[in-house]
Amino acid sequence: MKKMALVLALLVPLGACSSRTPKMASQSQGMELSSTVSQLADHLFETKLAGDTGMKPIAVASFVNLGSLDSSNWLGQQLAEDFIHELHRRGELVLDYKITGSIKVTPEGDFVFSRDWMELAKRVPLSRVLTGTMAPNSSGIVINARIINLKTHMVEATAQGFVPRSQLNGGLDSGRAVTVTKGMLVRGDYPAGRYGNSVQLTH
Repeated sequence: MKKMALVLALLVPLGACSSRTPKMASQSQGMELSSTVSQLADHLFETKLAGDTGMKPIAVASFVNLGSLDSSNWLGQQLAEDFIHELHRRGELVLDYKITGSIKVTPEGDFVFSRDWMELAKRVPLSRVLTGTMAPNSSGIVINARIINLKTHMVEATAQGFVPRSQLNGGLDSGRAVTVTKGMLVRGDYPAGRYGNSVQLTH
């Protein structure tokens, strides 16, 4: 009887573990791109130049198309968003320059972010920036990430990764194109000359 009770006691935890496995697997579905960015962040810190840069503010810019360097898309923006998380959890001082400094309350929602340079700070105390390029091929997109010193333009760290087509829900060109126009990221087509000076980044 004692042996039977021992067997049952062992089976219950095993059954509980097996019941949690599908749930854990389902939670990771849809987060494949975030996992890719986490691996890229690991590579960045592996190649990072020696020196104490942890207390120097860093910003993350959208990843751009390699062929033009002045346009991005939903993937370039999502890569930047994921890298903000990865840098922060690694102890970096991450500065989000898209914060307006106030809360805009509207019937559609309450907003603190903006891509309109007129709503943002004119000068941002930055020392470094993380950004990169995207190069598509027949299998997906090659990602090259780097951390750059804004004062010296020296590359402090690099990483290279790959996003397969299976992770690109909606296709490579999903969403309206994002273009850098006089220092402002704009979606779609806008009249020429509508926007003025760019936001100056300082170090």
